[in-house]
Amino acid sequence: MSRLVPVHLGVALLWLPRWRMPPKGSAVAMTSSGLSVRRLSDDELRGRSRSGTVAVKPAKLDFTRAESDLYSMPEGFGVVDAPARSFLAIDTHGSPRTCEDYRVATEALYAAVYGAKLRNKDLVRRGAPGVDGAARTDFSVPPLERIRGELTRATVDDARWTLLLRVPSWIADDEIADALERVEVSKSLPAVARVYRTSHPERTYLQTGVTGSWSRSLIPVSKATAVELRERGLVAAPEWYEACLDNADLAADQPRYILRRRV
Repeated sequence: MSRLVPVHLGVALLWLPRWRMPPKGSAVAMTSSGLSVRRLSDDELRGRSRSGTVAVKPAKLDFTRAESDLYSMPEGFGVVDAPARSFLAIDTHGSPRTCEDYRVATEALYAAVYGAKLRNKDLVRRGAPGVDGAARTDFSVPPLERIRGELTRATVDDARWTLLLRVPSWIADDEIADALERVEVSKSLPAVARVYRTSHPERTYLQTGVTGSWSRSLIPVSKATAVELRERGLVAAPEWYEACLDNADLAADQPRYILRRRV
């Protein structure tokens, strides 16, 4: 007796004798009289349909490439223009190194964004458009961003933060709400209930980069920024905006940050 082997046809699983398996480069279809096997054309083997069109997989959105001015380590001070942006956010407090609530909030925020990413990816597979009919693609989760007030090393433990992760603007609010509910239940993360959607309009920033100890750079960068603002004749909002860049090539004690003031 010939050995049976499985053949997947869409959602169906058929078991065929090995001697009846279709040759490589063939297509199998179900007809009223049974299975129909035909050899694939050269175009189909190259990914081209029988009608002559090529199915092109939409490119994944990578914020760090699409908006490299915002996510590339700057050399010295510079002024950058940021487009309107959509975020998931969570409020927390304390030192990023030692505060438990900061750690819990960061974990919840990343879980929420990855939940929204999975939900969006499923809708991409279905061909569903985004908000206002926008084309939808998968997206890469960008670096963590955060907002704080003026700090020194002595006041870090009292810091108040808004942590931010970018999400595409084409994702609807009800999709976000559904993703948050699913993540909160499936991951048993109560802090996900604190995550919310927020948007920033177009803004202009004065920014610079820091490599190494963030806390030790607080006062030097603050003073240097004040001088740069005066020399450029700019007036800044009181908040500091930061982007926490990851770099696997640097040692763990050499993290990179972009520090910004809105002008």
